[in-house]
Amino acid sequence: MELNFNIDNVRYAFGKLDRVHINGMACKVIYHSEEGYVFGADDSEALAHSYSHEQLSRLGAQGRIRVELGYYDPASARKRLVQSASFIDDLPFKTRVRLSKKDAYCEAILELRRDGLIKMTDESLDTNMALIKGKALAYAGKHTRVGDRKLDISGNFDEAPSPRTLRRWLEAKEELGLVGMADAMHRRGNRTRVMGPEEIGLLMTEVRKYLSPEKPTIKMIHEGVQIAFDERNAERVKVGLGVLTTPSRETVRRAVRELDPFQVTLAREGEAAARKKYRPVLNGLDLTRPLQRVEIDEWQVDLITLMKDSGMFDLLPDEERAAMGLDKKKARWWITAAICCTTRCILSMVLSREPGGEAATQAVQMIMTNKGKWADAVGALTAWDMHGRPELIVTDGGLAFKSERFRFACADLAIATEIAINGVPEVRGTIERVFKTFVLDLMPRLSGRTFSNILEKGDSDPTKRAALTVDDLTFALVRWVVDIYHNTPHRGLDGETPIACWRRLSTQWGVMPPPDMHTARTVFGQHKTATLDKTGITILKVRYHSEKLAAWLRREDSCTVNVR
Repeated sequence: MELNFNIDNVRYAFGKLDRVHINGMACKVIYHSEEGYVFGADDSEALAHSYSHEQLSRLGAQGRIRVELGYYDPASARKRLVQSASFIDDLPFKTRVRLSKKDAYCEAILELRRDGLIKMTDESLDTNMALIKGKALAYAGKHTRVGDRKLDISGNFDEAPSPRTLRRWLEAKEELGLVGMADAMHRRGNRTRVMGPEEIGLLMTEVRKYLSPEKPTIKMIHEGVQIAFDERNAERVKVGLGVLTTPSRETVRRAVRELDPFQVTLAREGEAAARKKYRPVLNGLDLTRPLQRVEIDEWQVDLITLMKDSGMFDLLPDEERAAMGLDKKKARWWITAAICCTTRCILSMVLSREPGGEAATQAVQMIMTNKGKWADAVGALTAWDMHGRPELIVTDGGLAFKSERFRFACADLAIATEIAINGVPEVRGTIERVFKTFVLDLMPRLSGRTFSNILEKGDSDPTKRAALTVDDLTFALVRWVVDIYHNTPHRGLDGETPIACWRRLSTQWGVMPPPDMHTARTVFGQHKTATLDKTGITILKVRYHSEKLAAWLRREDSCTVNVR
């Protein structure tokens, strides 16, 4: 069997009275032969363009040819003059329902006439109206029913049309086609305003007060309209003019509803709410590889924890204990987290009392570190080995991500960075959604939850229920991320889990390796100063000495050196 999918073998036919649109340009047939067609411009006799059959076949396959059959036929032109739409689907809903009813009766009459059961006389149609109605119901659409009082009377089959109306419908269908039977009932009525310019101006002046952050109700706006009209009428009576008609509440309500919805939300809810509600949603990020885009952000933990004494507690002075949060006081912590936008895997979490450039830099370091030791420390059942060098890191405009420490670290590692627009969290939607997942899924499992706002908090007092130590919080965070979040089907991944997505894509594309030990020490190492003397230098009560330090000391005597 031969399978041939060559579109060049197709040959189209066009009539002399057809109007053909090719690439959006309207034209008509001038000449055709075995080689192809010559089309002339629709509005000019001098311009012409030729297309071979192969060219027309390719254009047709791309959907770039539209044909209006018989457009230049006088009968077709007359139909267009009386038709209210070019396509049935372009008609308003109620007009389409009425058209369905008309067509159902016409088809019923034609079928009964073919069977010789009726004639087109008034007597025959009246006598067989029950038979016609029953046959028409078989052709009726789902929106035309019998006895439905909610339906418009013109679309209901309760009352049958007169014989004269049936003949008129049938004649219109035979002469103008199905679309020609559509009526223009939706255009009926006097749609001009009854109020004059002064009344409209006074009304809209009050109605625009609806665009206010105080969020007045329509009832309040109506009361304002009544007061404004009463005051204006009092002024007009004084000068001998007639009074203005005060608009009803329904008129005020319609005027309010006619306001631009975006402007209403912008004025009453704010720019962020208006943007979130009306900003068009497209396809989002087009990502294919792991670590192609990594988003980092900070989140204040929605939990109060009790600080726990450490083994070094007695070695620290009171000032350092307070600075490190080891003074047994209740405190809130911050998480600096990073997520891979392609696989939705959380790559790092840094817990700190005050977020800053150091926490952000540690988060970058953790992205490029195999985190299996942390997963093992909490007894996780799943590996946390996702790591590698990211291609792009996206952050907000926080001070931590503008810091010299963070910027220089990313530059030394050749990682591109991007600061998203402030006040538009949608451009960092992946990391923002993860924090929301923390709130909705993790926080309810823990004691001492502070909630996001007063309404959610209610009468709860988190300070009295704070029972978790910082070690407990760290344990819960790591265990929840590794065993629950990474193994939960993700809607953004079409039901695939983040860890399965990482395994699949990392096998297909791979990831850039992390920096070597020397580069990591150079980039992430701490910078300090120390005093060099004959005993060497001492860092964290550990003494270091070497031949190079001794040689340096002989030249410089006691001095301060930079240590990394």
